[in-house]
Amino acid sequence: MRRAVALLILTAPLLGGCIVPVSVTPNLCREIQTHDDLQIRLMFGLTRPDGSVIDDDDWQGFVDSEITPRFPAGFTVIDGQGQWYDAAGHRIIREGARIVWIVASSSDRSLQPHLKAIRQSYQKRFSQQAVGLAIQTGCSSFESVPVE
Repeated sequence: MRRAVALLILTAPLLGGCIVPVSVTPNLCREIQTHDDLQIRLMFGLTRPDGSVIDDDDWQGFVDSEITPRFPAGFTVIDGQGQWYDAAGHRIIREGARIVWIVASSSDRSLQPHLKAIRQSYQKRFSQQAVGLAIQTGCSSFESVPVE
């Protein structure tokens, strides 16, 4: 037991790099003059529990009222097909999906409350069990590039 504790104490500092996300391309990001940021993806299912589909008008109404006011600088919506396991029903669910891709500064203190509000609003409005969320560090630029 002492050996295990000693080994943990000696190796714990080495594990720090495994916990903190590290960009593998910092030189490339600097060379092409991009900025450090967060790449945020929200994943929305488009089928209600009763089997009815969340149509384009309902989706756009949600985007206009919940996402646009919180991220007025912009975002991208990607149409897709999703699949997830319904533990309560013990079955695989396949449905249409939308992914909202947001690029934001990691120093933006409003990110957490904005993302939480969007997810909760969608779940409540459309009776969804969950809204997926994935966040990665990265680099980006939305500035004009001179054409040669």
